[in-house]
Amino acid sequence: MPNRVYYSILYKPIYWLGSSKADLCDFPEEARRKAGFQLRAVQRSQMPTDFKPMPAVGSGVEEIRIRTEDAYRIFYVARFAEAVYVLHTFQRRLRKLLNRTFSSDSSATNKCFNIDKSNRRGKAMNEDKSITAQRGSDNVFEDLGFNTEEAANLKIRADLMLDLRQYIQERGWTQEQAAVFFGETQPRISNLMNGEISRFSVDKLLNLINRAGLQVRIEVVSKPV
Repeated sequence: MPNRVYYSILYKPIYWLGSSKADLCDFPEEARRKAGFQLRAVQRSQMPTDFKPMPAVGSGVEEIRIRTEDAYRIFYVARFAEAVYVLHTFQRRLRKLLNRTFSSDSSATNKCFNIDKSNRRGKAMNEDKSITAQRGSDNVFEDLGFNTEEAANLKIRADLMLDLRQYIQERGWTQEQAAVFFGETQPRISNLMNGEISRFSVDKLLNLINRAGLQVRIEVVSKPV
């Protein structure tokens, strides 16, 4: 099988609806790192590590589950071709307090997101102008409150981890088989597959990329003012 370059994969922009971005920025630091990784996966049209459909909230809505010392949730819609829409973010133990808002939120979500029947891929149409949608930056980790240097490092780590995860998945390997190939332990591969971004440095990930025979292409451009 010829080598492939995954690092330059295109990704969808994120749109933050309502207070979703501000609420997520209130998560603890480790929860924000994990959330950034999972949203980066969704931007690249990959599946989050732990998620489930939430039809009761709205058509096409899915829930990302984040676990640290507590549990956190992110509701999003990714079925549209042009973007990922983040609807709600909250701490799991507060869910009962939020339940009373779900019925109205579901109505607003369905009103906000309709499919343009003339577009086979589907296109989000914001019919409810009272629902604000803020386009995110080109780095989800910056959106989540990390400073420029750390956000750039986290973005690189997330992309490299997603490249490696895709490499393993495409070969149909078990975690034990991947561990043998990379010369790592099975728990270490589990950390990689589950997006435990804090456990990997850029240097370590580049070593794994090299072991896989993949090529990384780095492009340096000026940041928009």
